[in-house]
Amino acid sequence: MSTANIWGITGNWAEVYHSCFVPTIIAPWVEHTLALAAPRPGERLLDVACGSGVVTRQAARMVGASGRVVGLDLSPEALAVARSLNGPDGGATIAWREGSADSLPFADGSFDVVTCQLGLMFFPDRVAALKEMRRVLAAGGRLALMTWGALDKNLGNAAMAAAWGERVGAEQAAKLQPPHSLNDPAEVRRLLNAAGFAQIDVQRQEGRAHFPSPQALVYGYGALAGLEADAALRDSLCADVARLLDVYCSTHGLDYPTEAVLGWAQQSVSG
Repeated sequence: MSTANIWGITGNWAEVYHSCFVPTIIAPWVEHTLALAAPRPGERLLDVACGSGVVTRQAARMVGASGRVVGLDLSPEALAVARSLNGPDGGATIAWREGSADSLPFADGSFDVVTCQLGLMFFPDRVAALKEMRRVLAAGGRLALMTWGALDKNLGNAAMAAAWGERVGAEQAAKLQPPHSLNDPAEVRRLLNAAGFAQIDVQRQEGRAHFPSPQALVYGYGALAGLEADAALRDSLCADVARLLDVYCSTHGLDYPTEAVLGWAQQSVSG
């Protein structure tokens, strides 16, 4: 039996991520990222670290059939999920490209807008990636990015880290730290400055995540991590998370606060 089946969820990591976390945690932030980017009909948009394409598809709706949209990701598994999903009716046709953020396979000034939701914190060289995003922006083009806030401000992940730390060990709990490693707006601003952007705005933003139940959160992370767990451990993890998030549980499911850092920058008019 695979670890995914232990948790009652099938698929590779990208499929698990898309089914368990995109609708619950990721999708609620798409409108914030795209509100900053403000793509307009006919514009050219690049979505860096596109994953399964939740930002990419909404951007394609916004630029319309006269626009151009490219979703780029380093992971072939994530791109396979993206390609399997239907694009928006009446929107731009989406081109899916495999590639690295620090070496974008596009000419200078190829795009009017670049988005990067939940990618920057994972890049080995963040400044190099931002310089590449700036390079491919046309004069006056906009960059919109999002990273997670601190772990203790994203209560579902904090509860999972506490439960894993208690029941599985510190090494497993530490796997929830990297997504929150770029949680300081001042650091995001510094990176954008270092990449050569002059017009910059960075702010914290509060949000919400919604799961059907604490068990859905626990089982999603268990399947994503490939965690071996017998029934007793699964039950204990669910009980721990339900207790830690009790105030956010209701007959409508689990609804808890999240926090992100949103960044906006503009390429100079002269390029």
